[in-house]
Amino acid sequence: MLYFLIKGLHVAADMIWVGGMLINAFVIAMVPPPIRGGVITALRRYDRIVTTGALGLVWLLGLILAFGYIGFSGGWLHLKLLIVVMLSALHGMQSKWLRRMEADPLLDPPAFVRKGMPIVLVSLVIVVMLAEVKPF
Repeated sequence: MLYFLIKGLHVAADMIWVGGMLINAFVIAMVPPPIRGGVITALRRYDRIVTTGALGLVWLLGLILAFGYIGFSGGWLHLKLLIVVMLSALHGMQSKWLRRMEADPLLDPPAFVRKGMPIVLVSLVIVVMLAEVKPF
């Protein structure tokens, strides 16, 4: 019973985190410089409180599941963890560039940060497939 509660909270935190990363990616890539300032100011507050909080919960609950219930025996889990580490790094880069773009709305981030939406979505599909199918 406790396993399913932790797993459910882990999945819910995943959805909140990924949703926040997609919002960040949209604002970084699509919002024109003249209106970036106000939009980014509001988004940074949401990102700090909600998205980063969900990221912390994802890691905490994921590690509890890995150490307490699943173990680190499956190769699928290692690949999933690698992708989650990369997504965590992308979130850090998004936060950094939102901060920089708030200070100077004319700045454009590097392509990797601007292309956050497809990176997040493809990573999400791979992680879900790994967790559900456990192919290796």
